[in-house]
Amino acid sequence: MSDFCMVRQPVFSRDGDLIGYEIRFRETPEGREAFSQSLLTGSFDSLRGDRPAFVPVSRGQFLEQIIQLADPLAVIPLIPNDVGADPSVLEAIERFCAAGGQIAIDQLGETINASDTLLPLAHWVRIDVRSEDYAALAGTVARARLRPDTLLIADHVYETSQLAMAERLGFDAFEGAHFSRPEPLPSAELPSSTISALRLLGQARDPNVHDRTLEESIAIDPVLTFQLLRIVNSASVGARGVTSIGHALRLIGRSAFLRWLSLAIAASRRGGSGVDEHLVRQAVERARLCEQLAGSGRDAGTLFLVGLFSLLDSVFRVSIEELVSRVALTDDAREALLERSGPYAPALDFAESYELGMFESAAEVAKEMGVDPSTIGEIYAGALSWAEEMLAPMSADAPKARRVA
Repeated sequence: MSDFCMVRQPVFSRDGDLIGYEIRFRETPEGREAFSQSLLTGSFDSLRGDRPAFVPVSRGQFLEQIIQLADPLAVIPLIPNDVGADPSVLEAIERFCAAGGQIAIDQLGETINASDTLLPLAHWVRIDVRSEDYAALAGTVARARLRPDTLLIADHVYETSQLAMAERLGFDAFEGAHFSRPEPLPSAELPSSTISALRLLGQARDPNVHDRTLEESIAIDPVLTFQLLRIVNSASVGARGVTSIGHALRLIGRSAFLRWLSLAIAASRRGGSGVDEHLVRQAVERARLCEQLAGSGRDAGTLFLVGLFSLLDSVFRVSIEELVSRVALTDDAREALLERSGPYAPALDFAESYELGMFESAAEVAKEMGVDPSTIGEIYAGALSWAEEMLAPMSADAPKARRVA
């Protein structure tokens, strides 16, 4: 099992804006050490971007001042609900808040316990809403609102009904798997550029289609042309100065062109709410994550497409069947996406397990695929960084996040 296993999950406001991320490390001594190392090396700041990170910490981590290594404006420690208010804890909280930091009480329960004594000091309180017991949750919310400026996070939001209930109860922020799989809208239509790109993706996968045909297909869509040139001109491609699609094809080749086209398809949905932005980013992250599992007869390019398409139904609010029908994927890729079977399905099982913080399950799947489990933490972190780099050309003008007071 890897000594470095972490997962990043978004926290959204009532308006759908991205407030920040929960960054959770594996619950072992090695995992806690990885947190410290990430602070010292600066990789933690790369993971959180320019937004605050909610980080679950143990009593020991908080008291040993590990959290003090970070910028207090960058980290919001999620303090366990059984810590209590002994002098050492109160002193650590006072010191952290005096430096400009905020604290959060994690998983406040229905019954009064040791964490209640810390509520007057908490800027945030996180509450599990899976029970859907409105009366019980209403009582917990009332206890949590000891100070008027306390902000409440609804955790483990899996279903639309849980989100609606949390909104009625007045929660300020939301976190959970629901935001990775919004329900498709029956009347949703794909943007015209996306339809063109999906059609082009099918052409590009056909070795009998000449590059000139691809260039002509792109040329009739100025939006798609602009998106592709922005991506291909990025520093990571190493092809600055690209002035035409034909030039780009000659420089990077058909395989890389397929990848950049896939990115353009995902990026065509950018510019909506924070949830939409997150879904696009997660789709690209998952594509890269799956791509790194190539080997044992699995093609890297197909893995990339399987990972990407596994979230595009949520990105575009249309069924996966509708998306797959518009592009010529291989039979193995179609089986993975539509039936969760075949040689590429385990890659999706791995990605979904890891994204939910199920590190042991992800490690088992990785091992079965012939991937060294000790590398999966680095593979995931690398996928996040790669997606950030690839999508940066399209978000250069995006507004910066603001700290939530």
